[in-house]
Amino acid sequence: MTNTESTDLALKLLRQLRESVERLSALGDADLDFDTSHGCAMGGSLRRLLIHNAEHDHMHAGQVTSARFGAKAMLESELGRLTRELIRERAELVGQLLQMDDALLEAKAPNDEWSVREHVEHVLYWEKDSMDTVVGELREAAKD
Repeated sequence: MTNTESTDLALKLLRQLRESVERLSALGDADLDFDTSHGCAMGGSLRRLLIHNAEHDHMHAGQVTSARFGAKAMLESELGRLTRELIRERAELVGQLLQMDDALLEAKAPNDEWSVREHVEHVLYWEKDSMDTVVGELREAAKD
């Protein structure tokens, strides 16, 4: 099974999303009413463009799913499904940080000892640590 090119496309989508989020983070809610000439806005504003882009991704994800289904190549890999779940959950965490006042980084939920910042730093540290550990262990095991 070869998946180098499809993995590269997945990573390209993630990089492009990062770039879009960086650009959007410089804007505010008032900018949503800005009328744009881009065809995907269908004669509307930034709001309509963002709605279009989200629906566009949803539509194409469905088409990719249908193509996989038609080829009898559904995502059956447990690793693939777990990775997809990680991406979904990370998107939720990222989404919670968007357009959040920096002062809230020190806020704590009721009955929580950690701040928002501490939760995010915890996720960042332990994901890197866990991936570094398992990749190192797999490399060592492959040498044996």
